[in-house]
Amino acid sequence: MFKTQQYYRGAVLLLAGLLTGFALGYLTAPQGDGTEDVDAEELGKSTLAYLKQNFLSPRGLDGRILNSSPYGPSLYRLDIEIIRSGSVLDVAPVYVTRDGEILVLQLVNMSEPVEGAGQKGTGVKRVNVSQDDDPAIGPEDARVVIIEFSDYQCPYCRKFALETLDRILEEYKGQVRFVYRDFPIENIHPYALKAAEAANCAGEQGRYFEYHDLLFEKQPEWSQRGEEAFVEYAEQLGLDVGSFRACLASGRYEQEVRKDLQDGIEAGVTGTPTFFINGIPLSGAQPFEAFKAIIDAELAKGD
Repeated sequence: MFKTQQYYRGAVLLLAGLLTGFALGYLTAPQGDGTEDVDAEELGKSTLAYLKQNFLSPRGLDGRILNSSPYGPSLYRLDIEIIRSGSVLDVAPVYVTRDGEILVLQLVNMSEPVEGAGQKGTGVKRVNVSQDDDPAIGPEDARVVIIEFSDYQCPYCRKFALETLDRILEEYKGQVRFVYRDFPIENIHPYALKAAEAANCAGEQGRYFEYHDLLFEKQPEWSQRGEEAFVEYAEQLGLDVGSFRACLASGRYEQEVRKDLQDGIEAGVTGTPTFFINGIPLSGAQPFEAFKAIIDAELAKGD
C-alpha cells in the first residue's frame, strides 16, 4: 500500500485523470430552452452538485467553489477545491456553458498542434516505458509499440478493449505491437487487482488475451460478484480449472501486478486507460482516429 502522502497525491492525480478523460458531460437537468443564461450562483451550485455526485463523493472526496468568473462569451470558469477530510488537495478548473446544459472538463486550443500527434518538429515529449515481460500481441520488431496501462474494472478501459483494440490490430497487422500492463486502482475498483492476477493465471495456460477479452466483456457481472466469477470464466474457456484455481489462490502474480502499477506511476500515469505509442502518451478512452493519427505519423517517419 502507498504511504499516506502518496495516497493523497494519487487521489488528486486520479481525479485530474478522470476530468481530462472526459470531453463533455451533461449536467443533471437542462435549464430552460438552452438559450437563456442561468443565474451564476445557481449555475455554480448545480455544477458542484454534479461533480460531487459523479466524480468526488464516490472517491471519498469533497469539493468547494473557490472562484467563478465569465470565460469568453458562452462559458463560466469555476475553480473547484478538491478536499479530503477537511484538507484541500488541489484546485481543478472546470468550465460550464452559461445556459447550464454542458460541462466542459478540459479546454483544447484547436489553433495549436496537439501534443503527442507524432509529427516532426512538434516537440513531442516521449516517455521511456518498458514493455517488461508483459503479455503482448504483434511482432517483437514492430515499428510501432503501444503500451497500455489498464484496469480491468475501469469502464473506459473496457470501451477501448471492446471497441478500438481489434480495429487497431486489424488495420496495422504486422506493424503494431500491443503490450498490456496492469494499473489497478484499488480504492475505487476493489476487484481489479484480483482480476489482473486471474488473467495472468490464464496466461500460464497460453490463454491470456482470451481471458482478457472475457473479463472486459463480462465486467458489469464480475464487478458485482467478485472473485467467484473468475474461476467460472476459466471453465468457460476450457482451462485446467484446478491449476487455475491454485494459481489464483496462491497470489503469485500479485507482486507482478503491483510492479506494473509502480512502473506506471513512475511513467506519469494518473488514470486509466493510459497509452504510450512509441513513448508518446495518450490518455483516456480516445477514439480510433486519435490512435491512427499517431500511428500513421510514426510509420511515415520510415526507418
